[in-house]
Amino acid sequence: MTYIVTTDYAINKIAAPNLPLAPDQWDKHYQDQFSNTLRLYFNRIDDFIARLAVSGTPSADGSGLTFPSGAFHDATTQTQVATNTAKAITFNATDYSSGVALGTPTSRVVISIAGYYNFQFSAQLDKASGATASIWIWPKVNGANIVASASKVSIQGTTAESVPAWNFVLPMNAGDYFELYWMTDDTNVQLKYEAGFGTAPNDVPAIPSVILTATFVSALPT
Repeated sequence: MTYIVTTDYAINKIAAPNLPLAPDQWDKHYQDQFSNTLRLYFNRIDDFIARLAVSGTPSADGSGLTFPSGAFHDATTQTQVATNTAKAITFNATDYSSGVALGTPTSRVVISIAGYYNFQFSAQLDKASGATASIWIWPKVNGANIVASASKVSIQGTTAESVPAWNFVLPMNAGDYFELYWMTDDTNVQLKYEAGFGTAPNDVPAIPSVILTATFVSALPT
């Protein structure tokens, strides 16, 4: 059985038909049944090829395919009320969603189609005051830590900023959810949102506190 992601965001199954056995003698009813079975099969193949077309032209580069993906960000400043306490990072805006969506709570990025996914993020860390602070960031799937996945960032000084950004490729089943967690040893650290400013052509877009994208990489092994 072959599973193929197509432009209608569904997974179609394409398999050779079970052709009826031929009788000992020629029979019109059998011949009609045989022809109809092949016709239905070839219609499905024609339909699939049409889904790969871009503006009516067969696509040789895969641009006619659509895969599950999502892009999200948060337009608020996120803080910690206690040191050395793990806290989920939340999102309040969906930039793009196809088979990947925010769940409840909005720290959860929920997968609807199984596969390997590449999760990429960037976060703007800000320190309002004080000495050097350490921040740890790591992923969880379905509430469980991913082994050997955390990273540590240190920032120092007043109004100091740092933008950690990295990615994780993880196997996900349908219904699984991905989360990012963070912890710090200084409550002066925050994930900071900044509004845009200026006028065109010198305007600067807003800076989300966190940006996250999730893209389908491949199917899971069978």
